[in-house]
Amino acid sequence: MEITLQLLEMGFSENQVSLAIEKFGSKTPISELADKIFSGQIFLDTPRSRSYDTVKVKTEYCSPDVVSQSRKMNTSETSRGKRPKEEYFDDFSNSTSQFQHVDFQENRKGKRPKQESLDDSSSFLDSSWEEKVKPNSSRYGMQQAFNSNPCRSINKVVAQPPYFFYGNVVDVSIDCWVKMSHFLYSLEPEFVNSQYFSALSRREGYLHNLPTTNRFHIPPEPPMTIQDAIPHTKKWWPSWDTRKHLSCINSGTSGISQLCERFEKLLRDSRGVLSSQQQRDILHRSEKLNLVWVGAYKLGPVDPEHIELILGYPSNHTQAAGNSLTARLESLRHCFQTDTLGYHLSVLKSMFPGGLTMLSVFSGIGGAEVTLHRLGIKLKGVISIETSETNRRILKRWWESSGQTGELVQIEDIQALTTKKFESLIHKLGSIDFVICQNSVPQIPNSKQISNSKDPKMAAESDNLPDFDFSLYYEFVRVVQRVRSMKR
Repeated sequence: MEITLQLLEMGFSENQVSLAIEKFGSKTPISELADKIFSGQIFLDTPRSRSYDTVKVKTEYCSPDVVSQSRKMNTSETSRGKRPKEEYFDDFSNSTSQFQHVDFQENRKGKRPKQESLDDSSSFLDSSWEEKVKPNSSRYGMQQAFNSNPCRSINKVVAQPPYFFYGNVVDVSIDCWVKMSHFLYSLEPEFVNSQYFSALSRREGYLHNLPTTNRFHIPPEPPMTIQDAIPHTKKWWPSWDTRKHLSCINSGTSGISQLCERFEKLLRDSRGVLSSQQQRDILHRSEKLNLVWVGAYKLGPVDPEHIELILGYPSNHTQAAGNSLTARLESLRHCFQTDTLGYHLSVLKSMFPGGLTMLSVFSGIGGAEVTLHRLGIKLKGVISIETSETNRRILKRWWESSGQTGELVQIEDIQALTTKKFESLIHKLGSIDFVICQNSVPQIPNSKQISNSKDPKMAAESDNLPDFDFSLYYEFVRVVQRVRSMKR
């Protein structure tokens, strides 16, 4: 019964839930059952499948005039007068995979959806946006600063406030993006490379309902290359090292000094004249381990202070009490690049001239908070959800040192954000204007041992991440649904 209730709360019909449990068993994890429903596996080799509903979603596309132009919401049975199902929220707090999902199928008995709009068109997913972001491999990539449809239009109901923004800075497959889109109004992802905003080259993806017109860059212009950010390296930088940007943030430290000493000996013995293979080896290790030229024939890791500068954070932002070098690097590893994020959030400045109240899911080191502050947007109140004690300490320290006058409420576990807790916070801080989520990267098994390995190659390979954790993403969707339902 608990599994059934949770799947129903995800937006699936009773028929879909019943068939999934019958076919795959009640002991199958909820997230896996949801996957099988979405992929249509519940209907394979099942003669009864024609009598069951399918999940139907739609992607809206760009109009050159305005981003939020009116587009009609689809339903699966509009020809018979059925209305689209609206969000519902119940207080289930015992599973990380509980969330709410807006679907466009016939509403369940006993739930009366709100009247919004009707359409007689098809409600099947138009997945043409997938082809625009698919490179030759299974990973997404961008040759330009923005995807080919940066002004994509979204349904006028979805485009209404409160606004939400999901940002993922970890390279995940296009299949993951398709699935994430399904759960968040079938929005088209927006992809970008941070090298167009900073000295870090990293592919990022966003799902949001913000307008894409009238964006602007955060002044002043940030350092755009490694040598701009770390000027003293110019003197020692060899011509065969063509790197302009950092390609990742490495958190491993053990074994790097020995590797740098080995490279220095090789360079001195050869008087800087290396074979092509030796150059490629040094470049490969330097890219993976964030090594830069700090002296004649000498490489060294980028200091946390320079990484903070490249990522757009205040100097010593991660230098909270008791933070080790490894802890600082780990905190910076998957955080937002604030100049890149700032460009996409800049539209909020004119919308909220008096400031806004934000719900920050998986806040990290406060990338969203720092970004809005840099944009000159007053933070009237922030509810920050972050599991890492180190990151919570960093955000609290910045909040106090930056002179914020609003209230910061920090919550350790998203499961603690029950209906009762949420309503009390709304009563205290007022309505939520903006919900943002930074992808929460699950801890890799034995990642501490890997990152501290004396083998630099092994430490560099710690950047390889496990499969995307959808249970955490579902929690963000659950919160978004709750916030938006309170505005209806």
